[in-house]
Amino acid sequence: MPVTIKDLSNELGISRSTVSKALNGRSDVSSATRERVLRAVDELGYQPSAAARNLRRQRTDKLGLVVNYPFQRVADFLAELIPGMAAVAEDAEYNLILYTSMAGNAQRIKSLCRSREVDGIIVAWPPDSNETVALSQLMTDEQMPHVFLPRRVSNAGISFVAADHVQGARALTRHLISLGHRRIGFERLPEVYETDGDRHAGYAGALRDAGIAYDPSLVISAKSTDPDYHTRSFRTFLSHPVPPTAILFFTDPMAINALSLAKEQKIRIPEDLSIAGYDGILASGVTDPALTTVGQAVSDMGRLAVESLLQLIEEQPRAAIQHTLPVELIVRGSTGLNPKG
Repeated sequence: MPVTIKDLSNELGISRSTVSKALNGRSDVSSATRERVLRAVDELGYQPSAAARNLRRQRTDKLGLVVNYPFQRVADFLAELIPGMAAVAEDAEYNLILYTSMAGNAQRIKSLCRSREVDGIIVAWPPDSNETVALSQLMTDEQMPHVFLPRRVSNAGISFVAADHVQGARALTRHLISLGHRRIGFERLPEVYETDGDRHAGYAGALRDAGIAYDPSLVISAKSTDPDYHTRSFRTFLSHPVPPTAILFFTDPMAINALSLAKEQKIRIPEDLSIAGYDGILASGVTDPALTTVGQAVSDMGRLAVESLLQLIEEQPRAAIQHTLPVELIVRGSTGLNPKG
């Protein structure tokens, strides 16, 4: 059984209030009494209640990470994101609590706010713009500091940390154009809203800059809830009357799967077809051939999100904090010269 203040009071023959004052360094307790209490603490192994202390301080020293997307689809990304977040949280003497079953459930997030389990919330993969604004307003009404990532939010009053997806897709498309590719397939993922729109804008902008006509038949929308979504886009691209000579997949896992499918069909990469992904996850560097991709500073994103949230906690009310991080084009062996010239 844990030792309580009542136990210390009974052991020393003094009131509980005196014990409490001694433990909290109050000046109206004599030094002799304080020393007696501290000796008893050591001898009996008393530990103060963190819950009671936090109740008095109205703080929990905990930050919540709400993953608002099916966990298994973003596990690789989270593996790089969470260490960056945890490092900053630990330095600030906060614990990071992961919530993985709240996707699309505003009521559960509202309950999390009202329970005061955490001092602030980071929402990973926010919903569409209207729902994100409503979710942000809900947390604001509940006086819960919050930050969204890794998606840009089109609202000047909402804090977020995201990568520059327009620039990333533009750089990747320009790279393929520089290799002589003119028929470049592009996979979209509309369910990720602003990120999908930004990457598509980068792709279309690079084609326009190069004087290449935008061909809507080379743009395919995927849906991660489809059981065969990992293979459907690749097979649709290849069944085109005039197949693309290069394909940009929306994520590295989708591109890595396409590499396997190409190998099964005796399609040489990059001699017959160039394939690129996006995100720069660790697995992208160990495929055969290694995958050309766009790297995001995922760990930095996690660090900035926690730093921003701590600022919002300490300095309320405060204007929204918004960060858009640069990305890096990583050229590897999966992309090469257009085999058709």
